[in-house]
Amino acid sequence: MAIGSIDQAVGLGSRRYGGIAAITGALLAIAGNTALLFVNPVVSEDYLSYPVTPAQFRWGQVFFALTQALMAVGIYALVRSDAVRRTRSTKVFAALAVVGFAITVPGELVLILVADERFDSTAVNAASTVFGVGLLIADVGLIGYGVAALRTRLQPAGWAALPLVLGAFQLLVVTPLAIGVGFTSMLTYAATALADLLVAAIGVRLLVAD
Repeated sequence: MAIGSIDQAVGLGSRRYGGIAAITGALLAIAGNTALLFVNPVVSEDYLSYPVTPAQFRWGQVFFALTQALMAVGIYALVRSDAVRRTRSTKVFAALAVVGFAITVPGELVLILVADERFDSTAVNAASTVFGVGLLIADVGLIGYGVAALRTRLQPAGWAALPLVLGAFQLLVVTPLAIGVGFTSMLTYAATALADLLVAAIGVRLLVAD
């Protein structure tokens, strides 16, 4: 088999696995957050673990860390694809997108350490910063990468715009809602679910890409 054919086969495999990972992670995250809506609260809304016990919350964070890891694999496959021409700037944005998503994994896990603390405690604020910083880095990377994808015009505009839309939506909608009305509000839940669906859409694009 020619070297070019081998590279193409590897690329297709990477996109396929990345697409499956993105879709799986996104749908699991939506399922997990939806399940929490139907839990009978056993702790006060003042506590981080609401609506479940701290012990249950810790297991939940392991689950959500897994969903973030799967979505990070999908984002890695995206930036490794041929959606944009590789320049110094696109490489920087690609790296930011992947690193940012990767940081959200420990960002979920670090909350295990403060599961029994109140939302407004210093410890919870410090722990939550890890996820927030990771998401901010990822959003900047996704926006920059998405702009480059639109300019490159190697893909239909609707598909090329997905990283830009995801990054902007998380930055301008999800994060302000989480800060303003809290992680457990219905508005934040709905916004987070939409962001996860955008990740799933990126996964679909990876699967159907030529």
